[in-house]
Amino acid sequence: MRFNKLDLNLLVVLDALLSTRSVSRAAEKVFLSQPATSLSLSRLRSYFEDELLVSVGKTQVLTPLAAELIKPVRDVLLQIQTVTRARPSFDPATSSRRFVIESSDYVISVLLSEVVRRVAEVAPMMQFDLRAINTLTHQHLDGGEIELLITPEFSTVEGHPSEPLFEDTFSCLMWRGHRLAKAELTVEDYLDAGHVGVEWIGGRRVTYDAQLLTAARQARRQEIIAPNFTLVPQLLEGTQRIATLPTRLATAMSERFDVVVLPCPLQIPGFTELLQWHKHHERDPGLVWLRSILKETAVSLAARQWPSPENGKVSDKRSRRKR
Repeated sequence: MRFNKLDLNLLVVLDALLSTRSVSRAAEKVFLSQPATSLSLSRLRSYFEDELLVSVGKTQVLTPLAAELIKPVRDVLLQIQTVTRARPSFDPATSSRRFVIESSDYVISVLLSEVVRRVAEVAPMMQFDLRAINTLTHQHLDGGEIELLITPEFSTVEGHPSEPLFEDTFSCLMWRGHRLAKAELTVEDYLDAGHVGVEWIGGRRVTYDAQLLTAARQARRQEIIAPNFTLVPQLLEGTQRIATLPTRLATAMSERFDVVVLPCPLQIPGFTELLQWHKHHERDPGLVWLRSILKETAVSLAARQWPSPENGKVSDKRSRRKR
């Protein structure tokens, strides 16, 4: 089929070439032979009167025109995908669709683990690909490579719809045998202790509480930096270190590990996790259904009694432990 003299089948190949910047990898992505993909590239070059993909040393780079085509070509394909998925109704009981969701391991622990359990009861053939948030997450949502993103409100992707999913606060977690486990934790205790922190991607992404403390010029001595939240309890056990974690996660960990939860002496504001999806998937019936399950699960979990540390601006008030 041609539109404005362009074979629309070439758009799929063009999208693969623009994203992989390689004829061989593009061929694998669209299930074509390498000669057939090379022929498609030749036709695209002729149509656009541009090389699109050129060799620079041992690598392939996009021409300026090709770089400008990345977003509009992907948007066209996403809109076509939305049309092809359009159905008068969505039946979860018979759906074998695979949903790709990116979030932190914190969200997987406190929310998505319950979501997939519930979905299994009503949609036994449905599949999930749960991925960790990374430096390319914004590109993944913008390019339609993931269906849903769950992220704090300060880290959403501009230009795509979102809605609040759940709120959380911060609490301290420590080994049950910690010398302060049965005391009221003071600011002095907190700042003097060694800490287990969490940073992603080699430190290029830090937790929300760490950002707030840095902005407030509060310094913690991070003796250990973990690559994810779920390793923290094992790094605390048998030590005198402290970790600051979202309260829901800290509470769940205290039920499975030999650790206890204490209110954080620094008054760190809470945060909201948002659910976000691509603007072209707004009316996707499968995603509409899944979003409703996510919201229902979040509401039911919010009804649980969580510890409620006071929230406000980061404070440097020097309180004393009650004796």
